[in-house]
Amino acid sequence: MSRGTGRGYYSSVMTFVPEAQLQAYVLALLRKELKHLSPGDFQVEKRFKLRIGHHEDDYDGAALWEAEGRADLLVLHGKRPLALFELKREDKTLSEDHVGQGRSYAAQLLDRPPLVIVSNGKETWVRQASNGEPLDPGLDGADFAEKLFSNIGKVAASNLAWAIEMLMGPETTIWVEAVRARTDALIEQLTGDPDDARLPYGRDLLFGRRATVDILSMLNDGAKAVVLEGAPLSGKSNVLRDLARLTRSSPDWAMLMINAATAGAGLFQRIANLFEATLEWSLSPQEVRTWLRRMSRSNRKPALILAVDGVAPGSAVASDLEELAETGFGDALRLVLSTDRADTILRGANGRTPGALEPVAKVIEVDLLDDQEFQYVREAIAPARLFFYDGAELSQEYRRPWVLRAALAAGSIPDDEDIAAFIPASMGLKFVQTARQHLSKVGGDTARLFRLLARDALADGGEVSDALALTQANALVVRRDAFGPASDAAATALAAQGWVKGSRHHGGEDIVVIRAPEFLVSELASELATRVSERLADGAETAATELLWQSQRFFLGDLIGACAIVDLAARQRALPLELLAFLMNFFPEAETMAGKLVSAEGEDGRPFYMVFDEKGWAALADANGNPLSPFERVDEGDEARSYKDMIAWMILSQLARLRSAFGDSDGDRFDFEIITHLGQCGFPLVNGGRTPMRHAIEDLGGTATVLDPGHALAEPLTAAIHKLIAEEWPSLDPFFEKVREANALPLTVRVQHALLALRNSAAPGLPAWVEAKLEDFIFPLRQEQQGAGFL
Repeated sequence: MSRGTGRGYYSSVMTFVPEAQLQAYVLALLRKELKHLSPGDFQVEKRFKLRIGHHEDDYDGAALWEAEGRADLLVLHGKRPLALFELKREDKTLSEDHVGQGRSYAAQLLDRPPLVIVSNGKETWVRQASNGEPLDPGLDGADFAEKLFSNIGKVAASNLAWAIEMLMGPETTIWVEAVRARTDALIEQLTGDPDDARLPYGRDLLFGRRATVDILSMLNDGAKAVVLEGAPLSGKSNVLRDLARLTRSSPDWAMLMINAATAGAGLFQRIANLFEATLEWSLSPQEVRTWLRRMSRSNRKPALILAVDGVAPGSAVASDLEELAETGFGDALRLVLSTDRADTILRGANGRTPGALEPVAKVIEVDLLDDQEFQYVREAIAPARLFFYDGAELSQEYRRPWVLRAALAAGSIPDDEDIAAFIPASMGLKFVQTARQHLSKVGGDTARLFRLLARDALADGGEVSDALALTQANALVVRRDAFGPASDAAATALAAQGWVKGSRHHGGEDIVVIRAPEFLVSELASELATRVSERLADGAETAATELLWQSQRFFLGDLIGACAIVDLAARQRALPLELLAFLMNFFPEAETMAGKLVSAEGEDGRPFYMVFDEKGWAALADANGNPLSPFERVDEGDEARSYKDMIAWMILSQLARLRSAFGDSDGDRFDFEIITHLGQCGFPLVNGGRTPMRHAIEDLGGTATVLDPGHALAEPLTAAIHKLIAEEWPSLDPFFEKVREANALPLTVRVQHALLALRNSAAPGLPAWVEAKLEDFIFPLRQEQQGAGFL
């Protein structure tokens, strides 16, 4: 009989039964096989709950009927579970394995039935769930049902480890939900509020990464192992979290995630510990090896992805992975591993000999967020009514996942559903203020311990490799050799609390990686304020030299330096005016790249070098400046430029966001002085040292350039003007008088861009005031400054 003809569903021989007819078909078989029970009391359920260890799962017993011709159904009699009915297609031969599988399901039901029935339509076997034996011939007559249900106690009292072992095998689909549930539980365990940096995942902060798509593409193409490599805090753990999300309902992949970031047991023991704790399935490491290989040889989908986060070179986990690769595993098991550097776990201890994993592994670099990934971030936070100001895509700081998390922690989700909150397009001092609030909430002596690290980090005058120098320019890491006894003990204590971890940098130095870099930023600023205060006794230039040198050494140095000045002013209860005057007169300079040798950090974290010829064309070079490739034009139509001595004005740009005064009247506002002085700069004051993307630049007639209106707030100075106007617009006549007196086109345009960004403000009266200020002040002033060049 062909499928779908509507005939023959209750014949003794079955070719195929549509899923909709399963219950009726099984009822017919039950009435035939269990004649002693009243036929009207039978009920057949396709969905039921299974309990494996401490976890309950809803199970769809008919999910595989269409694909594999197998269904597991729960039979009730008088509303009591009577049997686990395993129905096979008629071309399937019944075996004792089918009975065992049915018994394993029955053993994990919340209410265990006394019977297991397996049938292919031609044959039907009725067995006791407790031992798999046929029914006792004496079970007949009026008390048939009661005698059956009296056997339930035997099932409950038996050792059920065999049942879990069978359910976790590749022959069932139970293992799929079991491993996914374990992964979900681990992710939840490692998820915290955005301000709890000890946990790798921020609650409600999950965005897509290109690496996740690359992993799935490689797995689909047959890769047996994929290694994610990237610097600490680059977002490797979140890629695995995203992979778990994407495979959660996949018919092809089921992911079991293991956290290897903590020192301790090997991989097989960790899996055994996990199954013991959650599934009540006691296994030895050797039995875990056997289970993994058994799963790997399955020819059924989904395949198992074993995702291991934080594999440390030389660890017991790394050794177990190498052993697994050496002995081989089938295509139904795939490995996805994360580590700081792939070569440290793919090669032998000498760093040269290939390990067993290397031939089967593909490597994916996890780096700063690209443009598309940053857009994913914007989309991820939009439902919480959190938005970045225009221009944030230019901020290189926001391309780091840890900075994003800290910035979002500094933002606040508005209570009113009709109100949105905006995150600055460039990092500001609120970042440090929020870090200090969070650090005080942590309590204990954590702040003191971080302060000890900061003190010795600032005092570190040791030579560092080019590779580490580049890393320190882009991340907050500290040389272990810089520590004295007190800070070394502090690092050990912080590591025990989960705030830092030790690592070996590829430049050869032992380093300490900070899991909450914003805390180190806070304490670096505090300690730097102390050092600058001490040097003020020797004059403003000496103090400024210390401030600028230290700020240049660290990632987010402009924030560290600016916050140090704020801390110093708070302690002295006055602005350090001589120091600030020195900074105001420490002008940045634009220069051509002609004849220069520069270094940069490659995708593998190692430095590479570029040399520029007299025309400003660039070539790859060695560390001595010898060209290794032909010279090529860098920027079509423009001479390559860089900017030096930026740090002083970058620090002042951050200070400009704070209301400050050196006298008693609004005319004595120091933030006005900073803005009107720095605003005359003829190029964008942004971090990075190189001209921003061409599309973000507005050329002011060849005399100067600024960021264009759509990206203007990425410059901290323009962001300071924007903040000033938004907060004090009704009383800013003294400020605009200073702008007129300065009579500098770059300043006028920066103020214009800040005004344009407030055109759609929700503040009552502000949009109309902005339009009036543009028409009555900015446009006439630009006409005076540019003449016919202003349209």
